Amino acid sequence: MVLRIDPRPDGLMVALHPNDRGTVLSWRWLRDHGEDPETFNHETGQRRIDALGPVSAVTGWKLDAVDGDPALTLTWTDKPASTWISVATIVRLMSDPGPLVAEPWNSAEQVSLSVGDIDKVLGTSAGLTEWLNDLATWGVAKLSGFDGSSDQAIALADRIGYVRTSIFGGLWDLASDIADHDDTAYTESFLAPHTDGTYSHDAPGLQMFCCTHRDGTGGESIIVDGFAIAGQIRSDRPDLFETLTTVEVPAHYIEPSVELRASRPAIRLDANGHVVQVSLNNYDRSPMLLPPGEMDRFYEAYGLLQSMADDESRWLSIRLEAGDVLINDNWRVLHGRQAYTGERRFIGCYLNHEDFESRLRTLA
Repeated sequence: MVLRIDPRPDGLMVALHPNDRGTVLSWRWLRDHGEDPETFNHETGQRRIDALGPVSAVTGWKLDAVDGDPALTLTWTDKPASTWISVATIVRLMSDPGPLVAEPWNSAEQVSLSVGDIDKVLGTSAGLTEWLNDLATWGVAKLSGFDGSSDQAIALADRIGYVRTSIFGGLWDLASDIADHDDTAYTESFLAPHTDGTYSHDAPGLQMFCCTHRDGTGGESIIVDGFAIAGQIRSDRPDLFETLTTVEVPAHYIEPSVELRASRPAIRLDANGHVVQVSLNNYDRSPMLLPPGEMDRFYEAYGLLQSMADDESRWLSIRLEAGDVLINDNWRVLHGRQAYTGERRFIGCYLNHEDFESRLRTLA
């Protein structure tokens, strides 16, 4: 797990593999990340010491074992007992964990989407795991057997986290005859692929649509993998990828007594450079002004992102009938809708991405 450890005046140099030149873990860092009971509360997962100020000098260190697992133990001038940190923790913190498991896809033929059963999701860990693994892998998952009630919709959300409240409420009704909000979603017209909540500082992580009634023609849900698009732009046009990851795009939502505004790059990266969020909504994009050359480059980059999302060869089309549930990762996939006739009614809600990630960890 650890190839070598060498002392330095300012800490310990740790290398994980033969080509690793090593990383110096400072004495302060080692004291701050101790896992012994005096330093760390294993029941709450919280620190018991404050290592933000000066720390005492280290008097010795060695590789040892704690409860049978490799650990680095250290002694200090102000502490009679040694502190320790597990080798596994050091390796985990020094390694790039990568993003959540995901299978980028560029066409419907590349998606192997199962249809889960609501009763199994509500009643068993295996059913919940299968449902959320689909969501983590493809960015979208489907269930059948919805009874049409708000109670069951809430119960499904509670299996992940909790219903997130927004200006649309907690649970919301979605149909063309609802005039409560000034939004294109409450119409029968075509909706181009987009993400929700670009006007929110913390956009909804998941959105769940539970179909209660369906007749007429059209209205297929459109799903597009934003991560796959971002990956292709990164490979083919790194210059435009940089624009999409650095230029903040403002967005707004306005109706009586409401004016929401936020901005962020169309493609958001984590500290290790992994794509963790795609935000694209030309309906809600606000006016913006950049220097002339930068503005033209933004139009080229954002236009490429939109045109790739509008490419029908990339679309996964799903017609939802009464009793079907569709949930999608609003930080990853873009969703849209074909124009339709007749009646198309849903109960829906938003959920937080952090709760989805938490549930995946606890199930694993």
